[in-house]
Amino acid sequence: MKVTWLLTRLFGVPEEINGGHRCPTYLWRWTIFQWKGHISLYLHHFVGDDWSLDLHDHPKRFISIGLKGWYLEETPMGLIQHHPETRITKYQAPWIRTFPANHIHRITVPSKNCWTLVAVLKPVREWGFWHDGKFMPWRRYVDGEGGIADKMKACE
Repeated sequence: MKVTWLLTRLFGVPEEINGGHRCPTYLWRWTIFQWKGHISLYLHHFVGDDWSLDLHDHPKRFISIGLKGWYLEETPMGLIQHHPETRITKYQAPWIRTFPANHIHRITVPSKNCWTLVAVLKPVREWGFWHDGKFMPWRRYVDGEGGIADKMKACE
């Protein structure tokens, strides 16, 4: 693909996001700009669904600009600890959205082709996954504490 070749030439090899090699790649991320841990700019190419079936949050406030394609975002309908029900919202490019670090969600990409430009600010918290209504730091989750990550992966 010519676009990804050009992006790699301009910005280097993208980061491959796949849940620690537990699943097929769902996101390619090129680092466009970074400034002393205060702000980073990334180009995301979503090619599949979040690898985990559990919702997650982030360590940083971020702004997402939809460039091409669409995705579905699953979010809790209330406090996740007390209301495990979720809602699904479709976002079709173009969009501009901003999120606090504690925004809880899961992304699915039925089209397998969605491009976003994402600006992230400095870290303000630890990030992680929400399993059975409880927060689990990402490292414990990804490392498979109690086999959770393997049970909750979205791929076979």
